[in-house]
Formats: sequence, structure tokens, C-alpha cells
Amino acid sequence: MSWWIISGVIIFVTILAAVESYRDRIVKKEYLDKHPPLSDEEFVRRCGDNVPPEVALKVRRTFSETSGMDYEHIYPDTRLFEDLKLG
Repeated sequence: MSWWIISGVIIFVTILAAVESYRDRIVKKEYLDKHPPLSDEEFVRRCGDNVPPEVALKVRRTFSETSGMDYEHIYPDTRLFEDLKLG
């Protein structure tokens, strides 16, 4: 009897992980479709004159490393929780 319970839990966790992985791929695809690659120059321009370029690009790199998204697809208005569902 206990093998059935253990097997059921393992199957449930496996299915849950597969669904989560699929959801992550869908979120990433939707984000990439809406955010084509953006050059550093355009990124800095979109940040505005009041943001030093080195700060803007450091934040961009940090967002990329934190989210796992490609650096060129991070925009100044990218939101980790709302856009990338990292929370």
C-alpha cells in the first residue's frame, strides 16, 4: 500500500514540474515575441537622460542574469514579476 502512495506522490510531483516547465516556456515565448533584441544604445536612450549609461547597463545585465532571459531582450520597462513571472 505504501508503494502506491509513494508512486502517486512521485507521479504528482513529476506532472507538476512538467506543467511548470511548460508554463515557463510559454511565458518566455510570449515575452520574446513582444520584445525583439534591443541594442545597448537604444536601451540607454529609452532609460532617459537622468540615468547614467553605466548604471542602466548594469541593471540590464543584473535583470538578465536574475531572470535567465537573453541580455538583448531586457528592456528598460521589463518587470521581473509581471512580465517574466518570476515570483
